Amino acid sequence: MSGVETKTILERRAYFPRGLVQPEGGYRFSLDSLLLASFVNVTRGQTGLDLGCGCGVIGLALLLRQPGLRLTGIELNPHSTMAAEENTTNLHLTDKLTIEQGDVADWRPEGVVDFVVANPPYRKLGQGRESVGEGRKNARFEGTGTFESFSRCAANALKTRGRFAFVHLPERLPEIMADLAGAGLAPKRLRMVHGKVDQEARMVLIETVKAASPGLRVEPPLILHEGAGKNTRLSRQALNFCPFLACNSQEQEDT
Repeated sequence: MSGVETKTILERRAYFPRGLVQPEGGYRFSLDSLLLASFVNVTRGQTGLDLGCGCGVIGLALLLRQPGLRLTGIELNPHSTMAAEENTTNLHLTDKLTIEQGDVADWRPEGVVDFVVANPPYRKLGQGRESVGEGRKNARFEGTGTFESFSRCAANALKTRGRFAFVHLPERLPEIMADLAGAGLAPKRLRMVHGKVDQEARMVLIETVKAASPGLRVEPPLILHEGAGKNTRLSRQALNFCPFLACNSQEQEDT
């Protein structure tokens, strides 16, 4: 690889997450994916899965944060799958991240992994604002990809004491906890995400452990913004927690 090519790759990685290829007119990744990539516990040498990986943003963020990982991304939408493959190539991470097309409802791994991450559809069909396009609809609303199917797929893929981390809506916590219990995944860490300090939580980050004893640690709330009106800005806390947000000039939300 020439010095010019190396410089281009390093520049693309430094520019991340800007510049990622995303399906035309399809689902666009949001800051929740970047927050999840900063929340999950990973260490060098581990293997992992990204269920419903979309354009690959979570897996790529994890590899930029910890280059010693190896991941597989599973994605139902063929256009998103192609985008993820292109992004992986552009960032020169094809030896670290493999993309497969599949449905988490029936996909099964060949072997166990150390961790699983997922940004699953948040809402049930018929709830919330209708999405335009099949790709966006599948990304935002549960069809075959219910949270139960995500949690069972994660449990099947994880080794004993492996970790499953995800982001979801606080309003769905009761059923989420029931689905996790049914899959044999014990919630161990939880962090609520608030837009501002005086607002209700709008997201929840959770990390579970397969076949672990009960015992949940609730971490301090994460406050995304500070200031008011035109002076509203990303908080120092949010930037320290997730440095990728500093490169995300236009925040998009999927809630």
